[in-house]
Amino acid sequence: MLQRDIFIDEITKKMSKDKKIYFLSADFGAASLDKLRAQFPKNFVHCGISEQAMLDIASGLALEKNKVFVYAMAPFLSLRAIEQAKCGPGLMNLPICMISVGIGLGYADAGPTHYANEDFSCFRSIVGTSIYTPSDNQTTKLIAKDMLQKPKFSYVRLDRDAQKDLNPKINNQDYKNGFKIFGKIEKNKIAILSHGKIFHDCLNAFKKNEKKYIFINLFRSKPFPQKLVKLVKNIKNFLVVDEQTPSGSLASCVYEGFRDYKFFPKIISKSLPERYFFENGGRTYLLNKFGLSQKEIYKASRNFR
Repeated sequence: MLQRDIFIDEITKKMSKDKKIYFLSADFGAASLDKLRAQFPKNFVHCGISEQAMLDIASGLALEKNKVFVYAMAPFLSLRAIEQAKCGPGLMNLPICMISVGIGLGYADAGPTHYANEDFSCFRSIVGTSIYTPSDNQTTKLIAKDMLQKPKFSYVRLDRDAQKDLNPKINNQDYKNGFKIFGKIEKNKIAILSHGKIFHDCLNAFKKNEKKYIFINLFRSKPFPQKLVKLVKNIKNFLVVDEQTPSGSLASCVYEGFRDYKFFPKIISKSLPERYFFENGGRTYLLNKFGLSQKEIYKASRNFR
């Protein structure tokens, strides 16, 4: 099942009991959305291809004490509407949840206008945001339930494609922590840290030699989890992998998060290069071509000495 459908299904369930929930879409569909708007037409607003206006409408609804969710394709909900996100939920501290679908190179072959390789850095810079990038359906469901129970200004980064389950599953305590560590924490291990789809690629890259590594699924990157630093303070080497361009990527987030707690391990960043991508061939082809193949991820871990 797609992450977007998991998220929207949770909203639909809650709408039957809470008429203060509103769902806004910028001309963007989903199988689960068809059910929501059929059951609750008065709580659904089709905003057309106008992400900026959608954020302004959402701000008005939030000012009237409603629980508001906005939904659109990642590159357009983030960069096209970033001023409205700043001036609405940002400046006015409004509890609007932004559901952003198709992060990274998710819309492969649609061209650079449809890729979202800068959204993470942009929304980290907006004051008051909470940023989530789930790698699996369980985490996606927990995020949705949390936003329904305790609404806040949040930017939820969902993948376009279905993602495999993680084992062991993310539980309620993991969710409160904002991360989950896979493997036993030992001083001499290398920590592989990632989120979203690329976290699965990291797990696969080290499958044959995973005893030398621990894997950190950082699904809540802002606010940065304080507890993570306490758990990994004896680890010296971190490989941070992200499907973003270098400036302001996940590695920057991790460095700043660690720095705030005076923790300075060696961090190697593995991300996309500083360029736009006009080539076609699908997401896997582009990741392989531009340095994020599983082979290249594993190779990067060999740079620690």
